[in-house]
Amino acid sequence: MNMPLPCPPEHWSAFSLRLDEAMAMPEAEREAWLAALPASDVVLAPYLAAVLRHLSAPETGAPPLHAPRLSPTAEHRPGEAVGPYELLAPLGEGGMGTVWRARRADGAYAREVALKLPHAHLLVGSVRERFERERDILASLVHPHIATFLDAGLSERGQPYLALELVSGQPITTHAQQRALSVAQRLALFDQVLAAVAHAHSRLVAHRDIKPANVLVNTQGQVKLLDFGIAKLLHGQDDGLALTRESLPATPRYAAPEQRKGGVITVVTDVYALGLMLHELLSGQAAWPQGWREAQSQPPLPSSVVAEAALRRTLKGDLDAIVHKALQPEPAQRYASVAALAEDLQRYRLGRPIAARRITPWVRAGKFVQRHRLPAALGLGLAASLLAGVVGVAWQAHQASEQARRAEAVKNFLISVFEGADPRLAGNRARGMTPVRELLDRHASRIDTDFATDPQLRIELLGLVAALYRELDEPAAAQRFADRFLTLATEHLGPQHAWVLSARVERLAQVYSQGDLPDCRSLAAPLDAEIRQAGLDASELRAAWWLNTALCHADAPERGPERLRWLTQSEALFARTAPGSRGHVTAWVELANLHSAAGRFEPALQGFQRALALAESQPRRNEVELQTLHGNMGLTLQQMGRLDEAAAAYGRAAEVAERTVGAAHPTSWEPRANHLRTLHLAGQREAAWALLPELQAAIEAAEQRPDVRVLMANTREHIGERMAAEGRGAQALPWLRSAVALHEQSSTYPFAHRRALRHLGDALARAGEESEAGRVLADALARYEAADPAGRQAVVAARERYARWLLAAGQSAQAGAQFERCIADAESKTWAHVALAQAGAARVALMAGRLLDAQAHSAQALATWSTVTGFRDVRMQAYLWRVRAAVLERDPSTRQEAGALWAKALAAAQRTDAPGAATLTQPQTLPL
Repeated sequence: MNMPLPCPPEHWSAFSLRLDEAMAMPEAEREAWLAALPASDVVLAPYLAAVLRHLSAPETGAPPLHAPRLSPTAEHRPGEAVGPYELLAPLGEGGMGTVWRARRADGAYAREVALKLPHAHLLVGSVRERFERERDILASLVHPHIATFLDAGLSERGQPYLALELVSGQPITTHAQQRALSVAQRLALFDQVLAAVAHAHSRLVAHRDIKPANVLVNTQGQVKLLDFGIAKLLHGQDDGLALTRESLPATPRYAAPEQRKGGVITVVTDVYALGLMLHELLSGQAAWPQGWREAQSQPPLPSSVVAEAALRRTLKGDLDAIVHKALQPEPAQRYASVAALAEDLQRYRLGRPIAARRITPWVRAGKFVQRHRLPAALGLGLAASLLAGVVGVAWQAHQASEQARRAEAVKNFLISVFEGADPRLAGNRARGMTPVRELLDRHASRIDTDFATDPQLRIELLGLVAALYRELDEPAAAQRFADRFLTLATEHLGPQHAWVLSARVERLAQVYSQGDLPDCRSLAAPLDAEIRQAGLDASELRAAWWLNTALCHADAPERGPERLRWLTQSEALFARTAPGSRGHVTAWVELANLHSAAGRFEPALQGFQRALALAESQPRRNEVELQTLHGNMGLTLQQMGRLDEAAAAYGRAAEVAERTVGAAHPTSWEPRANHLRTLHLAGQREAAWALLPELQAAIEAAEQRPDVRVLMANTREHIGERMAAEGRGAQALPWLRSAVALHEQSSTYPFAHRRALRHLGDALARAGEESEAGRVLADALARYEAADPAGRQAVVAARERYARWLLAAGQSAQAGAQFERCIADAESKTWAHVALAQAGAARVALMAGRLLDAQAHSAQALATWSTVTGFRDVRMQAYLWRVRAAVLERDPSTRQEAGALWAKALAAAQRTDAPGAATLTQPQTLPL
């Protein structure tokens, strides 16, 4: 039964904060503390006094009815069951509840957890609904530096519980003190904390109670942030989207001013708590040693509270300024985000000017010397300090002048490019008639000659032109200028300059898009060390490297766990350094793709939804990203069997593409072909084929373009495969033969070539070309077996289709062996082709007169279909009904049931097969 609140509900927020403050001080000081409460909190005094008296009373005393029970041993005992968990030992307690080490007792999984048991009276309103909603949000915070949220619920007795990853370690400040870590090492640990908080902020979840006790460092030196969003889970009532929230209970010593005043909480509330932690981590002392009452203004700077002279010198200046800005009493004066705080710390490490501090020419010159120690030492070693200052100021002025000159030169170059479209100039075409590509082609070649004496400006312009060609979807021209940019930048700026490294990471993406994954991996490997040596490990560049390295291993299924780790790190770092950027969206997309490829469709769908929301929220929406996202969501929904939703998602992808580049553009073909194919899979045949004429005209118009072979092959394959699937094998053959030939010419995606061969073999069989069909299907299966393990879904699908051909060719024994192998290789998988293999085994048994085996296999096929995951076609169920009907016909007692199944199968075939297909006139042949 829930306990009543120990104070009127309208005072609970302030009461909870004050109670935590009182419990943190010795008992002897509490009475004086009560007497000194400010006028605004005097109303709380009697309620606080009652609870504090109870806490000090002997255990035998009866508790007052309005007092919360705060002792874990009084409420719970080892061995007690709370929901599906068994309590093992208490780990700690506080004003919000208790924490126990516990284990899962229902056998769902074997692991120990940290089980938080909040006091029941803290929960009001629609508890169960709120728990179910919020636990899904918190469980989505998958990050290497956030303790995993596992579960939440209510026990049968109404006890709320929160199950989290059990972390063994020390608070970050204790860890740093005991190991006497250097300032650089402490900042490296703090970077991990920032990455974790930024990751959650990007998902609209704030922490609200960041303090050293909630940041543990394990034995491997890795940070784990605890209790993320717990206050939100206990008290949240928003719509799940807004990060801003009214004030919630927090540890007073680490609460921001707006929390203490009951104001609005935003991301900068967490920035304040991070500033307090950074202060304590650097100085070794809490910013407010005595508690909340002391925290009425800004704390002293870290350098002012340390005794060691060397440490004081290190902290003074930039680090003091960073902490000072994070701890501004007014939220608007702090860092605007965790990413901004992280960026300033990165500038400090790189010796660059920080945003938190107004920089003088002297300081700027000093930082330049720090970044270029050897050249500075050689050039300025004999100069007097006054001369050094003058040179620094002159250098700064010169740099500003040079930047202005280069900006003017870039502007003039671009103006000269687009003057080519001015119809007022002699020889120019009418307005709007000169394509941008042609304008660039005319003038880009001038860069090397017009700017031959200014290498840096030449480098900038080459990079700009490469980007313009890339946006115009001219990959060959873009690569030509990108290569020139990289050569010159390496020559003039050095191999570890950020521009050079960025260009090399961009090159990874280009090589990946061309399908050359071995080359992609060979280019990625040396970049790892070079990014680290350049001091860019916490930059957007590193996030892009992780992303592209994961993509470069897309053909290595055994590297799945590493790819998941790389993509998770990439997404978290993008969230810190470039939230909402194209790289950030792509990291989410690839994370979702990885989940989808592993059959984890729910997290895949959630990932695509997050990416889509992020992409659509940007001021300038990237249509290419939106098209990809809708398409990937379509594929995931298709794998989940939600075919109507999948078709709608593919339709949105096609609409975006056609709105952006037009229906005839190759970029539009594949999403529209996927739309057609998914409508057909869902049984909407007429709607599917209504899309064909325009699509066919577009691809025939681009027949001779070698740069669109892969898109052409995929589009033709989708159309041909669907024609064959509904019984139009002869019409499907030209489409599929063309697709196979195009895949052979490109050799970029061998898995697509294997898939097209299997579909071609199927069409040949349906067209009556049995001999060639058998050869092609056997070839496809051999290629699958050589490339993939026997239990992979694609191998099972190829084997099942070849087995059906063997059965149609009268080779029932060989067909039966292949069907049985499909079933054995797939083990307990619920794939559509496993159901087809079980139906095939039933047909073989029926032909051999083994009625009981046929009955068992046909029943199992329908049972598998009812739980199928991944690819499916509504026509498959009609085929399974026909097989089952043929089996039931052999038993007089089930012939009536067989007749009903034949009727259902025939009705389905009329909806989904072409008129005149074998399924209508010869159901006894059981084709698919």
